[in-house]
Amino acid sequence: MDAVSCVDFGSEDTLFVGTQDGWIHVWDLSINRKKLSFQVGNSVCLAVKVHFKTLITQIKGEAVTIRNLSEKFELQHQFDNSYVGFCKIEVDSTFLYLPGDNAEIKVMNLNNYNMEKCLCCTADKLGEVMAMKAMKYLSCSLLLVGYESGDMYMWDVFKGNRISQYKIDNVPMALDFDVHSGKGVCGTESNKVVIFRIDTDFTFSHEKSILLTNPGVSTAIIRPDRKIMVLGCWDGNLRVYSWKSGRILAVLSEHAETINDLSYSSCVIKMWDSILLAAGSKDKSVSLWSFL
Repeated sequence: MDAVSCVDFGSEDTLFVGTQDGWIHVWDLSINRKKLSFQVGNSVCLAVKVHFKTLITQIKGEAVTIRNLSEKFELQHQFDNSYVGFCKIEVDSTFLYLPGDNAEIKVMNLNNYNMEKCLCCTADKLGEVMAMKAMKYLSCSLLLVGYESGDMYMWDVFKGNRISQYKIDNVPMALDFDVHSGKGVCGTESNKVVIFRIDTDFTFSHEKSILLTNPGVSTAIIRPDRKIMVLGCWDGNLRVYSWKSGRILAVLSEHAETINDLSYSSCVIKMWDSILLAAGSKDKSVSLWSFL
């Protein structure tokens, strides 16, 4: 298996792993063995997303593909996508969000594969789209976007307009948001991690900064029960924090190179009797973790 660029859990104890040579590897976690592998492109498989009964893959500079979750993973839809940046696609229950050039984000309806709108501010010097997080917050379908300029925009997806913005000193590389507390995390290319809030009027506010020993966060994730936050870092470490206090709980040094993606299982994995965290690394491996 080549360097791992993305991971996502499916149903029935399945883990999908995308690699930098354009392959998807399907792991059966009921026996901890690889079930099968298939090629989706000739470039980096930048993102893999399980969406209901489909598997969506983003191939850097080539295409986005949508396959069914049958044993043959038959292709249902494919469209060219020349985007060569590092931002992964994002999905919610209805839409697929596609980062593009000139800070554009295309919005595709996954029910009919129509491109419905483009989220962009051509007058603003934002640089590239770096990270996205789709959410349902305060009864609105929203997309939180971090740009190369350090700007973070909150977009109302249905209206297609920006409803608030925030600026940090560094480049956002990873985003996650807890809709229950209204609190989010932004990892950057520096040694600073920003914890922020979004109030009921969609106003951003800074809560605290966390300083890392070494710079660079590739991915950040808040556990579904909102008790811990995990950062996947450039130095290969997983850093585990209390989400409530921001106190560091552990530094896990299983990997030798950058952690490129993190994913939590949506249900208990039977063999381990636990919800699991998967960490995919440039060192060509995936680690599985259970935190009590």
